[in-house]
Amino acid sequence: MFSWLVFGVSTRGSIPLLAALSILGALSFAGIALLVASRVRTVEAVSGLLNVVMLPMWLLSGVFFSTAHFPPAMQPVVKALPLTALNDALRAVVLEGAGAAGIALEAAILAVWGVTCTFVALRLFRWT
Repeated sequence: MFSWLVFGVSTRGSIPLLAALSILGALSFAGIALLVASRVRTVEAVSGLLNVVMLPMWLLSGVFFSTAHFPPAMQPVVKALPLTALNDALRAVVLEGAGAAGIALEAAILAVWGVTCTFVALRLFRWT
């Protein structure tokens, strides 16, 4: 909505699908944050560890430049990253008008990351 109002960007896909995808992405990254924070005692340590986790993901996931430029041996790792899945799915919906079936693989990758990280974080978390 913001991009349409301010920049005149049109969306070819479904707005509810974009909203659902955004929520799924947020839940996935919340699971990663919970996992990182599950055993650390200070906020500063959590912040530092999240930077260690997220910086490589930003560089490898196609946020700043295309993932096609990475060597073929790295492509499976790059495609398995949750940020790559979120970027690819959002681009497919906005630019190509993809439906839910067209982004099922990316949604599954996000769901697996979110559920797995949340489950492991809940197993590791201790109040003391």
